[in-house]
Amino acid sequence: MKEYNEFVQTLRLGVQTFVTTPKEFWKDTAIKYTDGLAADELRRLVNIETRREYGAFFTDSLLAKKVLELLKPSFTSKSFIYDPAVGAANLLIAVSDYIKKSGVNFNYKDHLLGTDIHTEFVEAAKLRLQINSLLNQSKSNISNKSLEFKKDISIIPGDGLLQNAFYKKATHIFVNPPFNQITTEEKLSWSNGKVSAAALFIDKIIQHSNPRATIIAILPDVLRSGSRYEKWRAMVNKECTIEKTELLGQFDKYADVDVYAIIMTKRGKVVRAITEYKKANTEKTNNTKKTINDMFDVCVGPVVDNRDAKKGPTLPYIVSRGLQGWSVQENVDLIRQYQGRSFKSPFVAVKRTSRMGDAQRAVATIINMPTPVFVDNHLIILKPISGTLRDCKKALEILKDKQTDYWLDDKIRCRHLTVKIVSEIPFINTITSKT
Repeated sequence: MKEYNEFVQTLRLGVQTFVTTPKEFWKDTAIKYTDGLAADELRRLVNIETRREYGAFFTDSLLAKKVLELLKPSFTSKSFIYDPAVGAANLLIAVSDYIKKSGVNFNYKDHLLGTDIHTEFVEAAKLRLQINSLLNQSKSNISNKSLEFKKDISIIPGDGLLQNAFYKKATHIFVNPPFNQITTEEKLSWSNGKVSAAALFIDKIIQHSNPRATIIAILPDVLRSGSRYEKWRAMVNKECTIEKTELLGQFDKYADVDVYAIIMTKRGKVVRAITEYKKANTEKTNNTKKTINDMFDVCVGPVVDNRDAKKGPTLPYIVSRGLQGWSVQENVDLIRQYQGRSFKSPFVAVKRTSRMGDAQRAVATIINMPTPVFVDNHLIILKPISGTLRDCKKALEILKDKQTDYWLDDKIRCRHLTVKIVSEIPFINTITSKT
C-alpha cells in the first residue's frame, strides 16, 4: 500500500496549513479530506489487484453515518470504541460526529482506538481524525497546539485478528472487515480452509472482546443468508445477543456486493445459558410451521454444462435460458448426453439467479414431459413427494405470491437462490389450483 503515501503526504501538508490559516479558507478542503476523498484516492493510487488481495475497500462516509443512524448505538463519556480494521478511519470519524451530535462529553483522543496492518492507513487515519477535530473546533481555538492532537490518538499498526490491549479496553467495537477470501489452517467450529475474512474477523472479535461489549459490523450479505455460513451464524447466535440487523443494499458503486449491518452484545456465560434454553423451547413451537421442504425433495440440477462430458444416454435437457416462468413445459428442443441423474415429471424448476429488486424472486416452471430429462445446474428442482401435478401447481402459486418475494428479500441478498433457502420457503394462504 506504499502508493497511498501520496495521499498521506497531502493530509500532512493540509494539517500544517489548517492551523496557520483562517478556517474559511480551508474548511471545504478539510471536509473533502474527512469525507469521500480517502476512498477515491485509494482507488486512484492502489491497483485493483492489490486492493482485492487485502480486501481494502473503505466504507463510504455516508454509509458509515447511515449505519449509526439505523442501529442507534448508545455511547457514554466512558465508552471506548475500537475499530480493529481501521483503514483510513471512516467509521471512527462517523462515530465521533455521531457522539458530538448526541451531546455526550467525550474524550476523542483517548477513547477512539484503531489498528490496521498497513502503516499507510494508520497514518492516514490519525491525520483524518486530527482534521476532523480541527473542523469541530471554533476558529479561535485553532493553533499550533492542535498539532499535538495526532500524537495522542490511539491508532497503531497491528493485526485486528489477534488479541491486543484495545480489545480488553473496548466497550464498543465498530468494524467493516475485509470481504476477501483467505486461507486459514486454524480449526474453526464453523469452517476450514478458504473462508471469508469478514467471517473470521467477527469470530476473533467475539473471542477477544469483553463480555457485554457491543459489536457493530458492516458485513457481506452472504454471511447472513448463505448456506455455507450457517454454522458461522449459529456460532454468532450462541455467543452474542443480536439486537438489530439492517439490510443496506450494494456496498458502493464500485463494489458490487450486498451488505448488511448488525449490532449485537457479547454474552456472559449465565446469559448465554438462559438464552439457549429459551431458544430451544421456541424452536419446538416453531417447528410445526409448514415449508416447501415438507412436500418436495429439493436439489440443484446436477448438469454443469461446460464441465460435464457429453457421454451416456441422450435425453431432453432443461436449462434456465428461455424457460418460460409460471407455465407448464411439456417439450423442449435441447437434448444432451449425460452419465448422471435424470428426473421424471412432474417437477418444478426454479431459476437460481435472483436478487433483491427483481419483480419476482423465485421464477418457476412446471416440467411435465413424457420422458425423463436432464437438468442444468442453474436450476433448483422441486420434486413433489406425492408425485402429483397438483402439488407442483400449488408450489407455483406459493413461489409467485408477493409474500414469498418479501420473505426472500428479507432472508437472502446473494445473487442466486440456494437449496436451503428454497426449502425453507413457508407455505402461505393462496388460492389452490385444481388439477
